[in-house]
Amino acid sequence: MSTIAIEAAIAKVDFLAGQPLRVERIAAGITNLNWRLTHADNGEVFFLKIHGPGTESFIDRKVAHEAALKVGSTGVGPQLLFYDPVDGIEIYEYLHGFKSCSVRDTQHPTIRENIIRAYKQVHSTQQLAIAKDGFAQLDQHLARLRTMGAEFPHDFEHMLWQRERAERAVRASGIDYVACFNDGYVSNYMFDDRLDVKIIDWEYAANNDPYWDLTMFSWENFFYDPKNRREVIEIYEGHYREDIAARLHLYTGVASVVWGLWATYQSMTSSIPFDFGKYADLIFARGRLAMLMPEWDIALSSV
Repeated sequence: MSTIAIEAAIAKVDFLAGQPLRVERIAAGITNLNWRLTHADNGEVFFLKIHGPGTESFIDRKVAHEAALKVGSTGVGPQLLFYDPVDGIEIYEYLHGFKSCSVRDTQHPTIRENIIRAYKQVHSTQQLAIAKDGFAQLDQHLARLRTMGAEFPHDFEHMLWQRERAERAVRASGIDYVACFNDGYVSNYMFDDRLDVKIIDWEYAANNDPYWDLTMFSWENFFYDPKNRREVIEIYEGHYREDIAARLHLYTGVASVVWGLWATYQSMTSSIPFDFGKYADLIFARGRLAMLMPEWDIALSSV
């Protein structure tokens, strides 16, 4: 699917077409084109997203739309105001006073707690049309890349062996599937002056293990040490659980392979000026580290 021009996108939106708008490109995100639209007369502001070219090959837009509506209804995400699946246009309420988190921001205990509680709210109230746990995500990326003749790390077969061990351990313990974000990219967390939180861009959403979301949040923000991991679990569960800590460690390794494969795909297809190949190498290295730590084998037996 080719990308529609911003002028043509605005013309398709009934309540914006023909209105005096100030159009500003937002330089954020790495798969879509984002814009801020400000009404010149009344000052009303909207957020417009145009789906990036080719993103339909790895994003299930139907489920992403379902997630946007359901998460918006909880207040955790912004309200979706307009959707055109043909040309890939989405209009959201503008989150006035909110700004994207950096890794430094997520170290703030209140912001961190509010993000985790936002996840808990979605996990405890929402279900989506499809399930796609972390292992299924990995398989989907891997199958696509094998058909494309992609190159993998020298120790990739060892990573896949460790993934198989992790999957057997996790499935033996069981998974409770709920609506999950499945992303964790730090700028998708937003906060305001009161430290209230919103989570945006639920494009990778699907039913999954809620602890995958906790893992992705911890993974993105480098909450690896036992103290940080304990705090994340205590906020979510109300008390610490060793089996959940083990699951988060296993998911850290598996998630690193998932996103290393995602970055590998981007390196072969994306026109965005970003070194996805180097990014993939860094992510695979994080997965390799998790799998080589003594905690990995401990987690396999205690998940």
